[in-house]
Amino acid sequence: MFEVAVVIPVWNGEAVLGRCLDALARQTLPREAYQIIVVDNGSSDTTCEIARSYAGVELLEEPQPGSYVARNRAIAHVCAPITAFTDADCEPASDWLEQVVRAAGMNPGFGVLAGKIELFDEIAPEREVFGDYERLFSFPQEHASRGNCATANWASETALLKALGGFDAALKSGGDRQMALRIRGAGRPLIYVPAMVVRHPVRASRAELVRKRQRLSGGRWDRTTGRPRLVHVLGITAVDTVRRLRRAAITRELSLRRRLAVMGLTLQLAGVAVGEFLNLAGGRKAARD
Repeated sequence: MFEVAVVIPVWNGEAVLGRCLDALARQTLPREAYQIIVVDNGSSDTTCEIARSYAGVELLEEPQPGSYVARNRAIAHVCAPITAFTDADCEPASDWLEQVVRAAGMNPGFGVLAGKIELFDEIAPEREVFGDYERLFSFPQEHASRGNCATANWASETALLKALGGFDAALKSGGDRQMALRIRGAGRPLIYVPAMVVRHPVRASRAELVRKRQRLSGGRWDRTTGRPRLVHVLGITAVDTVRRLRRAAITRELSLRRRLAVMGLTLQLAGVAVGEFLNLAGGRKAARD
């Protein structure tokens, strides 16, 4: 009987999926104690062939675009009491699943166990601003109790996920937080577990950060209903931008030059968000995650 299942949605992940599956093969938890489910989300590269090349990995296919609908597809096939999520470009620490099982035992009735996400560089030094930006603003898992739980490093009881109907399949981004808040609303605690470690690459280029901001903006747009939508999302963007500028300005981890670079990038990405909201208001669909 499996103790925990790992769910990995993937779309055109031939360059990274093997790294993730190699890390899962090195887990300190006995191999017979965990299930690995990869859900291909319509890839056009060799992602499926890579997944099939790993013994014991279950491959499912979900043609409907969206990582949340892909995760939901896997949840129905989980044979373990705990479901853990990570992403295809992540590297779980060797004791990740052992720590998941341990934390579950220490926190009966938990809603989400949100682990630590360590960012690692895949960038050239002259592009350090992208890594600085990601480290300052991405994956605030330590604030899990507020709903900041990323599916790059997440574990929940399988029965709870099924009872709540899984993630919102209509969302292309932002479904992590929405689901976490639903779980909290059901009376289950959201718990930060720093011993559960997953490594995640920083966004390596301006283009990747722009695409990420567009996806996140689309997710916020889709989640905003029952109010003047455009005014609301623009207001949130303005407040968030001010907070990020302040945080970049006062951080002592970076030199003045690097702080100014992050502040400039923050303003540029705020402009990307505004442009995306205007496009969405004009009828364009949100970008897929």
